[in-house]
Amino acid sequence: MFWKNNNFLMPNLDDVLNQAHTLKLHPRDRVVILSDVHLGNGGKMDDFRTNADLFEEILKSFYFPLDYKLILNGDIEELHKFRLSDIEKSWPQIFELFEQFSLDNRLLKIIGNHDYNLVNHEDYRFRHLLFPALKLRFQDNILAIFHGHQASHFLEKYNGLAHYLLRYIFKPLRIKNISTAYDSQKQYKVERRIYEFSNKRKIVSIIGHTHRPLFQSFSKVDSLKFQINEQFKKYSKADKSKKKKIEKKIKNLKTELEHCFKKRRWKNLRSSLYNEAITIPSLFNSGCAIGKRGITAVEIVNAKIYLVHWFDAKKSQKYFKKKKHQLEKINGTSFYRTILKKEYLDTVFTRIRLLT
Repeated sequence: MFWKNNNFLMPNLDDVLNQAHTLKLHPRDRVVILSDVHLGNGGKMDDFRTNADLFEEILKSFYFPLDYKLILNGDIEELHKFRLSDIEKSWPQIFELFEQFSLDNRLLKIIGNHDYNLVNHEDYRFRHLLFPALKLRFQDNILAIFHGHQASHFLEKYNGLAHYLLRYIFKPLRIKNISTAYDSQKQYKVERRIYEFSNKRKIVSIIGHTHRPLFQSFSKVDSLKFQINEQFKKYSKADKSKKKKIEKKIKNLKTELEHCFKKRRWKNLRSSLYNEAITIPSLFNSGCAIGKRGITAVEIVNAKIYLVHWFDAKKSQKYFKKKKHQLEKINGTSFYRTILKKEYLDTVFTRIRLLT
């Protein structure tokens, strides 16, 4: 197995792909990919606490009964800051759910940089399900699923140092995060390296690590800019009545874009990350399970790929104000699922093939 030489931090992305465990993706398969859960000890420094009830409910009431295969794409247990035994004691109900998926042959776990030490725990209950990466073979195409830290040269060399700083310096000082997810410059470097690699290999890469949801290589900000440009193209050809509707839509999109400034996301508003006239839809990111507004995930259902968002209506009413979002509620709860983006896998791979 890959952990015999403890070499999960591989020297390049080709090694990640070549050593990935391969599975066949059938057209009727259901898969959900979740990353960056960061299960802790249940205390104030545990980032998972905010969405713990939501995370438990979506696994128990949605993904398990609907026969989804669960792929946990790295940084599931927060081993940089906490001991595994403390994590397991704090969240027994979560591990019981993982166990249910495992017993039904529907669980796979991918190593991330915050939970890499799992390979050294010989009694870890899911050790036999740990992989550095996965390859889903869809017809003649490949979807590579890996955490994403492998694209960081710093983490390849100094992940042990990061572990020491978080556990013994930052945690006692109650400094919660120093990861790539909170540094936009590092986010862009990681994403761009994986984007270029995916285009070269003509594959789809699905990552986590940066906590930033991406769909077909577009971030939320990229998507908003693209939508505004598309509306302007329609505007010149539209009649008077349609122009009013388009004007309203542009105004709403502009408001949403301005909201990103107010939330200190201004660094993400630079020109396109990839600096290309045509963006190739090769990079997806499932986001994270510890978002302030909920949980994002990538789903693959009936040969379509989705970016979905789960949220608690008691904390956010955002999607109720937008008619374009269809909301699906888990009965007896205030938890909702909405589809942010979707596309046929055939369409995604056709675009990659013709544009690269």
